[in-house]
Amino acid sequence: MSSESNSTKSKRSLVLVAVSCFLLGMGVESIAGSISKLSQPVGLDDVDVRTKYEEVGSPQNNITIHQMEEKEMDPAQYQTNQSSPKDHPTITLTQQYATVDDIIPDKLKSTYASHRLQFNVTTSMLRQSRPVIGNSQRMHAYLKKLQSQQCTTVLFLGGSVTQGHQAGGRQNAYPKFFMEWLNERYPCGTTGRHEAKFTHAPNSQSHFVNWPLVSGIDSFDLVFLEFNVNDNFISRSPHFLEDKSYIGTLKDYKSNWYFEAIVRRLLLLRKPDPVAIVVFNADYVGRTWATFDNWFDPLQARQTLFRSDQGALKQWLSSMYEIPVFSASGWMLPLASKMGMRMQFNKTNPYATSNWHVDACCHPRRNGHLILSMVLMHCMAEEEKSMQSVEATYLDVNGIEHDYSADDNPLLREPIYLSPDEEAMYVRDEANQTIIDFTDPRGEMLWKDVVVANEGWKWYADNRDKDKYGFIADNLAGGEHLALSVTGGKYGLVEISYVMSYKDFGISLAWLDDSHVNEKNKPLCATEFGDSLIAKKVTTIALKTIWDEKASVPTIMMMNSKIPEGEEKILHFCLTPHSDEANKGKENKFKLLGVRVY
Repeated sequence: MSSESNSTKSKRSLVLVAVSCFLLGMGVESIAGSISKLSQPVGLDDVDVRTKYEEVGSPQNNITIHQMEEKEMDPAQYQTNQSSPKDHPTITLTQQYATVDDIIPDKLKSTYASHRLQFNVTTSMLRQSRPVIGNSQRMHAYLKKLQSQQCTTVLFLGGSVTQGHQAGGRQNAYPKFFMEWLNERYPCGTTGRHEAKFTHAPNSQSHFVNWPLVSGIDSFDLVFLEFNVNDNFISRSPHFLEDKSYIGTLKDYKSNWYFEAIVRRLLLLRKPDPVAIVVFNADYVGRTWATFDNWFDPLQARQTLFRSDQGALKQWLSSMYEIPVFSASGWMLPLASKMGMRMQFNKTNPYATSNWHVDACCHPRRNGHLILSMVLMHCMAEEEKSMQSVEATYLDVNGIEHDYSADDNPLLREPIYLSPDEEAMYVRDEANQTIIDFTDPRGEMLWKDVVVANEGWKWYADNRDKDKYGFIADNLAGGEHLALSVTGGKYGLVEISYVMSYKDFGISLAWLDDSHVNEKNKPLCATEFGDSLIAKKVTTIALKTIWDEKASVPTIMMMNSKIPEGEEKILHFCLTPHSDEANKGKENKFKLLGVRVY
């Protein structure tokens, strides 16, 4: 009798497992391997969790997005009750189902063993990782290089997720795992290896400004663009050359404007061949979904178009340019939230946002980065299968599916967001520009010759990891003065990059003249600048650093004054005294990231 009872209980447990898996959208193929993982769930109480408001930035390189650490956070604040709510099933998982083994070389199978992954991964999940097929001509050209054993270079453009923040750095991030797979699956030469490259610009806008970081690379064959999280934090758009009306004030519009400019530049680039381009939606912002217990304001969350995720916009724009999109967030977020917000932040749900992210923003653990790598691996392998099956049968009679942007005389579609003047100036024009980059960790040797006066400004990395550099003035009394020698470019424009934050940052004044010393604005530099004084629009620009978003991010301000081409001017900065009205904190810091003259 006892044996029969145990058997009955066992069968009932298997039924419950199957029901739970069905509710998660798993097919029969994955239910067979879905029983154990939740016996030891990964929750926020397993790690040292802090409230981190961090956008873009590359912790292993030159960072232009800056992290603010607020206070130690009780992990329970970012997840709901530990047990599964009564009206929701308990999800129980076992080993990974072996449907993806065919894309993982034998040497790497132990890396992707079930106990090393964040959660169970199925073929049906990975099939959802390709929301936009796009035009495959460039990708097929790259795959043929791999098949012919050419050594290639892969460029990763992205922010803190790409750099492995909160996972232990690049050595634990998806680019590293993807390159291991690439080298194992497609060995090149006799002793050669495929190479990965990175930039220190974190989003579309920062790459727009620092484009030589990309165009200056001698050669690369494939580029991944991971901007769907970071582009949500673009605060200003000083590069519009026409009135965009109300729509131009929306961050979603700004995001896609800069993204389109980057896409068009990449389509025209030859390094030396047309570059294969992939948009990768790797992750999403978690905190905007945590509306329980007033953790995040529900009304404010509903007033965002995509809950701080630019993936949907990137996906649409990519489809218009026929650029392939690989997506992890496109299926991970629905899995996390499909049983309601309480389960989305419940420890017993292995797909929960609070299990996926280390912090309140957007950073997966190391075992999550393995899954991100699997998404790239799957999409590449599937494209190779498609290429091999289609080549023998495909015939584009009308030539309409040809990638005209890859021709010797490239033809691009009409811009969607950029005006003709913006296209001419920002995409087609190769005008010389001068960039003074204070975020480059190589340091003063790159820019020391342009500093003609310095009273109290210091170049250093002010974050905990000591890798986010800038020229910094920090003094409650203010008065610190910095002067840079700049020479006018074709358009006479001068733009300034600096950090905006939500507390403890102050205001710097900026102006142009012919003197190395601070003669013009010394009285103003000793004046507290609150919002009321800034509103008076003094001729000298006041660089305001405080905004409402709980994030520290780069922003850009354009100088009102222009410099005639070839003429030398002195660009001044001075920190003003601490102001209770403007600073929203007890400190008074200004962090200058760079200057561009063109």
